[in-house]
Amino acid sequence: METKVYDVKHPIKRPLATAAVLWTAGTALGGELPQGLLSWKAFMLSVALGVMLALFAIPGRRIIGLLLVVMAAAAYYQIYDAKNVPTIPMPSVVETESGDPAAGSVGREVRLTGEIASRVEVDGDKVSFALRSQAVRLDEEEPLQASDTVQVSVRLLQQEEQVRARTMGRGDPVTVSGVLKRPDLPRNFGGFDYRLYLYRNHIHWQLSAKGLDSVLTEAEADEEEVEGSLLAERRNRFAFVPEPVRIMRWNDDLRSRLGAVFDSLFPMGGPDSGYLKSLVIGLTDDMDPELYRHFSQLGLTHILAISGLHVGVFVAGCMWLLRLFGLTRERILTVTLLLVPFYVAIAGGSPSAVRAGIMAMIGLYAARRLLWKDAPNVIGLAAILMLLWEPYFLYNVSFQLSFLVTTGLIVGVQRFSRLLPIRNKSVSSLLSITIVAQVISFPVTVYYFNGISLLSMLANLVMVPFISFVVLPLGTFALLAGLVSVHAGAPFGWIVEKVNRLTFWLIDYAATHDPSQFIWPKPSIAWIVAYYGLLAAVYAGAIRWKEEQKPLLAYAAVPLMMALLWFGYNPDMLDRDGKVSFIDVGQGDAILIRTPQQRHVLIDGGGTLSFRKPGEEWKERSDPYEVGKKLLVPLLKQRGVHRIDQLVISHQDQDHIGGLQAVVEQIPVTTIVMNGTWKGNASSRKLFETAMRKGTAIVSIAPGGLTPVDRYTKLTVLSSGGGKPTRVAEEQNNESVVLLLQMRDARFLFTGDMRAEDEKELLAAWQTAAAEEEVPEPVDVMKIAHHGSKTSSSGEWLSYWKPERAVISVGLNNSYGHPNAGVLERIAEAGSVIYRTDRSGEIVFTVTRTGLTVDSKL
Repeated sequence: METKVYDVKHPIKRPLATAAVLWTAGTALGGELPQGLLSWKAFMLSVALGVMLALFAIPGRRIIGLLLVVMAAAAYYQIYDAKNVPTIPMPSVVETESGDPAAGSVGREVRLTGEIASRVEVDGDKVSFALRSQAVRLDEEEPLQASDTVQVSVRLLQQEEQVRARTMGRGDPVTVSGVLKRPDLPRNFGGFDYRLYLYRNHIHWQLSAKGLDSVLTEAEADEEEVEGSLLAERRNRFAFVPEPVRIMRWNDDLRSRLGAVFDSLFPMGGPDSGYLKSLVIGLTDDMDPELYRHFSQLGLTHILAISGLHVGVFVAGCMWLLRLFGLTRERILTVTLLLVPFYVAIAGGSPSAVRAGIMAMIGLYAARRLLWKDAPNVIGLAAILMLLWEPYFLYNVSFQLSFLVTTGLIVGVQRFSRLLPIRNKSVSSLLSITIVAQVISFPVTVYYFNGISLLSMLANLVMVPFISFVVLPLGTFALLAGLVSVHAGAPFGWIVEKVNRLTFWLIDYAATHDPSQFIWPKPSIAWIVAYYGLLAAVYAGAIRWKEEQKPLLAYAAVPLMMALLWFGYNPDMLDRDGKVSFIDVGQGDAILIRTPQQRHVLIDGGGTLSFRKPGEEWKERSDPYEVGKKLLVPLLKQRGVHRIDQLVISHQDQDHIGGLQAVVEQIPVTTIVMNGTWKGNASSRKLFETAMRKGTAIVSIAPGGLTPVDRYTKLTVLSSGGGKPTRVAEEQNNESVVLLLQMRDARFLFTGDMRAEDEKELLAAWQTAAAEEEVPEPVDVMKIAHHGSKTSSSGEWLSYWKPERAVISVGLNNSYGHPNAGVLERIAEAGSVIYRTDRSGEIVFTVTRTGLTVDSKL
């Protein structure tokens, strides 16, 4: 039988771009399929069938070929993912499951020997780095071979330790003693999954150590003879540091030196140095957190990420400089191509920088060889190369935004500019770039950041050209001059500082006076796919309308897009179930109530406690963990809390109001309900000042007050310090607002931090009243007071309310010993089912028309 070679009559126009789309889809599919479902056999089968399709005439071979690319990509991802496993012997080294599985992994004291595999970051009293282990030692046992990557965190005990920590770097052989454990799982629904984040960075363990004495260099460890022959073996290994590690160490040192130049040119403690480090060389560690938040609010963080703009400026600058030296065109292109990887490395090697670097190198090579080049194929090739090198890039927001926006600009700007009724080509092009970038990036932006500003388009239109063509070049000149000497860089630094004053003022004013901020709940992947599908239909319809005067497609697509956006903004609009969520904020309270008619009540907001003493200011970190900013606000935004109708402050202790500062700053609040007292501390004062500045009503509510929330929900105040003249009360527990929530047929009792004496007084008052309506019915759920402290939840109180379920909001392994064993015993004797946030994470009660259900994160 004669073999017939298939004649392709209609080849795919852009094969690399098409292959990139299919490979990306296959990679995503591989990530969703059960682990281990596909293997090398599936991958090789896909390749073999692909070769057959290329050689023989097979009906429908194009569709089959496209599907095979998807299958090959999915198999490749699963093969890659199957190799990402921890190698430290888990059973003999670390117990990952305690008697209480929800409590997370249990740490074990170990000594790890290996080499530092990342930059060493020193932030206040915290030193962190990745360690590539070679051996692990437990107690007095012999060291075991274990090649794994561990995230190390060292809490410094003395300020002098910072100096030594800054001398450590990538490639240094060290032995670290500390507690090894698996990263914890997220403790709230929709919470950040740190374990998954580390997993996709090939890190499976965390090691916590105290004091830099727990980190020994090879020489120090040798003196203690802790590892014997194994260390002697490693000494030979590190006699000559492998070239890749040496190069990366040099790159780290160079980046640090460049960052130090900015530090020398600008005032210490100001925002200029950190801002320019981010903008010019991609060092984001010292960026002022509040300034970054304002950039994020206005959709301008992309300008701080090293990407095509920065690489383009670098390439243009190199070619201009080389032209001054009289080099030929071919040599200019060759030298510039060779310099691009060095710039990408110095800029930090983020996915967006790598993407831009690959595209620039392909473009320079094509120009050098006078080859045909096509932008969609170039970006497609870049995507395939990056996903072959690291499939986990697919889950990186920088990778996603970089490729989506760049593809959108390549495909859409030229034709979209013709749709605009603007004759000036420069203005039309600038406006088109801004609109296309905003529209393309919108779903990814709201997926990760849960917010959008209508002012973002104007901010990008004005600030991106200004920062790109004024601030970035000036900052680069200041850096280059500063490398020669501080005096040479000072004039440029002075100019940049003045320009930055204008930039920061504009950003701050726009962010703080922006009336068009919209909180957007996290959309589903299906919604995002539908958005891009309808966006393509709207775009095609507009083009057809403009060119052929056929508006039918546009008429059909635009209303569908509007409906999709509305349902994306209000995904729960048809849900008539109520929810009461006890959010796990650690040692504190935060309770979110969503009523059947979509009203939102927040009771308390947790808080991060600080035990800093005078003289320990050096321990402060540049962006310390604050539960409101890092946990509570992101969760509220993700769940579509556009406005908090009532913010109830049970009392003003830090573990109840600390997180509310971020809430009031970032989410509109209609009314604050409080106990009528003032606590004379800085956090309370700042919170109420912020609320008043934003126009939030502050209400002191008295016992007996009834607050209807919606048709199905009401709150009754049982106890409060309100109703009396406002006064200062440093002791707040006995002033706690006690609330009874009635939602449909379900009853919840919220008790703040009330004490047993307050419970007794309240019971006596009700018994004295002796009115029939004063006798309460049993409650379905009681929030146990004061995190289960022994000073609360008396037997009489529990007998009075007869709660079916009791919730204790308490921090895991807290230093207070909460909940108290006696309290747990009393609750059990009352016949209540106990739920604890330290064991179950977030606890959510759903109130339906037919009853009450409960779910927990862990």
